[in-house]
Amino acid sequence: MPAYRLGFLLCDHALEHLREQFGDYPAIFAAAFASVSPAIEWVVYDATAGQLPASVRECDGFLISGSRHGAYDGLPWITALETCIRQLVDADRPVVGLCFGHQMLGQALGGEVRQAAKGWGIGLREYDICAAAPWMSPQMDSLVLPVCHQDQVLSLPAGARTLAGSAHCQNFMVQFGPRAVGIQGHPEFSPAFVGALIEWRQDRLPAAVRATAQASLTREHDSEIVKRWIATFLELPQEACV
Repeated sequence: MPAYRLGFLLCDHALEHLREQFGDYPAIFAAAFASVSPAIEWVVYDATAGQLPASVRECDGFLISGSRHGAYDGLPWITALETCIRQLVDADRPVVGLCFGHQMLGQALGGEVRQAAKGWGIGLREYDICAAAPWMSPQMDSLVLPVCHQDQVLSLPAGARTLAGSAHCQNFMVQFGPRAVGIQGHPEFSPAFVGALIEWRQDRLPAAVRATAQASLTREHDSEIVKRWIATFLELPQEACV
């Protein structure tokens, strides 16, 4: 059976000192998702360099990465990415956005993204499931995922519905349409990688936030289940999932 062509819209590169230990984001994602599907052919588009699909049919589905940038920064590559996202959604292509990718889906489709007054979400955090979709199997009442963000999707575009959230991040997981889902978390990140991000940002994090984030790194998390949900939503071949 031919591999599933996954268009990976790369919106940042890992910091140089983190690349030495963990690799760049394409390698991090490929290693993370290998546990749920060995049948992915990763087609990388470096959106920050203006590389985007020439056709919405180039790949079977699309995954949008995180970024240190803000969706509202107004950079030319972000504007071009917004246009690409709308084209993918209009063409009914399956799309999943993570963190910045989640925010880009919200913004491109008419929602509002801003830096949240509630401050940093960082570490391993828990979110309540408030609506279950068929692709969210096994079903859960809550989930724990790695996170690292200040920005949030504060208001949803028309037709979107929240699937999971918390008091800190109300729109943590959102279905933006039949074929578009955004998740504010990072199922591709290991706790060790999140720990390195906490250390890198230590001067910007309030002491209490930093301590709580560091303490959270030992808790159990649901990244494997969420990656399986993503694989199901993107319609990866079932026999490719384990």
